[in-house]
Order: sequence, then structure tokens, then C-alpha cells
Amino acid sequence: MRRAIVHIGMPRTGSTAFQEVLARLRPRLDAVGICYPKLAAPGAPESLDVNHHRLGQGLDRRRPKAERRAGLARLDETLATTKADTLILSYEDFAVQRARWRVPETLAGIFARHGFALETALVVKPQAEQLASAYALRTQVVAEGRTFRGFLGVEGTSGRYDYAALLEPWRRVSQGRVTAVPFRDCRSDAPLLARLVGALGLNDRLASLLTAADLEYRTNRSSGPLAVEAARRLYRLGVHRQVIGHPRQLGHVVDRWAWTRGLDSERFRGDAPEGLARVAARYADANERFAAACWGRPWDAVIAAAPAAPPNELADWPVAPETEALIAAMVQAAMDHVVFRPAPAWRRRAASLLEDVKERLGDAAGYPAWRVR
Repeated sequence: MRRAIVHIGMPRTGSTAFQEVLARLRPRLDAVGICYPKLAAPGAPESLDVNHHRLGQGLDRRRPKAERRAGLARLDETLATTKADTLILSYEDFAVQRARWRVPETLAGIFARHGFALETALVVKPQAEQLASAYALRTQVVAEGRTFRGFLGVEGTSGRYDYAALLEPWRRVSQGRVTAVPFRDCRSDAPLLARLVGALGLNDRLASLLTAADLEYRTNRSSGPLAVEAARRLYRLGVHRQVIGHPRQLGHVVDRWAWTRGLDSERFRGDAPEGLARVAARYADANERFAAACWGRPWDAVIAAAPAAPPNELADWPVAPETEALIAAMVQAAMDHVVFRPAPAWRRRAASLLEDVKERLGDAAGYPAWRVR
């Protein structure tokens, strides 16, 4: 059987860098027996074929049925015509799709018809870091007004962070053919991409194609504490409601403002020690099951945590005047970018009250997300 490797995530674990490197190498992959297929509609921008999110979003019903069928038909045609013995699909949200859509089963069936066996690949990091990344991303798309503590009180109870449960349907359909790679590995200090390629058994094919710059490539940099606080305030002001196009453009304005001035060199670290302790306890057993199934070793023997550092969150703490001035300038730059017109005062007060209610509910750990959204 030929190999069909489905890279399922997790989100915010270097997925985009992996995808962009494969997309750049695409013209040379056929020669080494690898297919990283183009599955977007004919004539679509090249950016839509960097990864396979359009197919993934069709499979989880975020896109119309006709688009889903078209994407599957293009995959079927690719499998029927490629001479490669290894195909790679990559979409970081495969890992968190609802089981009822039966995405692993759908893909496995198509692969099997063409003599390919499905394999699963994923990258994982400790839930505390995953949650911090998720929060920073939500602020980057100006979709979050809560503090990290409020966010964690809700999201920390979500099944999106139970890696053992998320992997299970893929592990079952893959018949145990799973490659799990730590974001940081206690056993190796090699770059993530090098470890991922090696773990997939593709070193002999890709080593001659990958440059040192490829192996060290990073993209989709996470926001730092200044940008997170500025974006949180933008959300509470309702600026996101006046954006035409993708809301992430606001986050990019804020991030660029900070980074071009040499600010926000550190990633965001939320201030919620009690919540993070609850999260660690909640997922400890699931992590051990995951580690035993994937590595035959304890979680802490494989997964290396980020270097210890104090929180740098700015919400709900006195902020130095010079820092407050920077945040205000970032907020103003974003508002100028979209020519923001403030909502009436009564509406701003109502929105602020709603966010405060969400915050209090979020502090009551254990509430499901639908109760506060």
C-alpha cells in the first residue's frame, strides 16, 4: 500500500511553516515520490493551495455541499493519476473537527480505493501553551474581550484540548499508524520541521531539498502582550464590527506597529496561575494515555515545556504611563486603518457590561462554552 499522510494539527504548532515549505517544494516533490496536492478550484489564487483548508472546511460543513464534493473529486482525481507513493494532506483543524462528520472515515475510503493507506501525523505542546496561543490568536483576529483568566475559565474545560480523545478517531481509522511529534522534545534540540520530517520517515527523500533556512523557518508569529491588550480593547470598543474583509487585518496593523518599533519581542503569557493549574490537572491522565499510545513513554519524558517566565499580561493591572501611551497609540492606529466610527455611548456601555458578565462566568471554571457565548 502507498502512504497517505494526513497532518491533522494541532493548531498553532508550526503547521503553517510546514505547509509553506511543502508548497514551495511542490515542483520538486514528484521526483522524490511525494505528492502535496493542489485541491483548490482551478484558477484559484496560489495562496489557497498552500494547505488543504478548503477541503477540510468542506468536510466539516463550513463550506457548501457543492464545494465539498468538488474538493473530494479533485482529491480522487489526484490519487488516480499521481505516480507518487506518498501523499501528504495538511490542515491544522482536522484534529478538532466534530466526530459526527466522520472525516477520517471519508478520507480513508477515498485513499483505499486508490491503494493508499491513511496515516495520521500531529504536533502537540502542553495545554497551557496551547491555550495561551489560542487566546493570542483570538485577540489577533479581534475576537476576544476577556482577560486570559476569563478565557481560561471557559476554554480550559473544552474537549479541544484533550489530545487523546481528539486523536482517537484518527488513530482507529489509521489502524495505529500515528506519528506524534512534540513541539519541543526533551530528547532532541533539532528544529521542529527536521524532527517532523524524520519522524515521518521522509529524511532520505527531503533532506537534499530542505535548506537550513527551510528547517528554521517560522511564520504566523504570535502577538506579544502589548498587541494582545490593544486588540482586547479594540474588541470591547466594537472596532471589529466595522472591518470589511478578514478581521485579522486589524491584528496585523497592531502587530506591525509593535514589531517595527522593536516591541513585543516576547510571546504573550497570561496571568492565571490557578486556572493553569486546573488545566494541567484536568488533562494529566489524558496526556499520559496519549503518550503511552504514541511513544510508549510518560508525557514528561517526551514533552518539554517552554522555559519558565513570569506572566506579562497587561489586563486588569496598573499599567505604567509610558506603556499606556503605547497601547493607546496602537489602538488609534487600528481605528485609523478602518476609519472607525465609535458606537453610541449606551451601546458601548452595554457591550462592556456583557464582557464583564462573561468574565465573571468564565472565572467559574467548569462552565461549558455555550453558557457564556
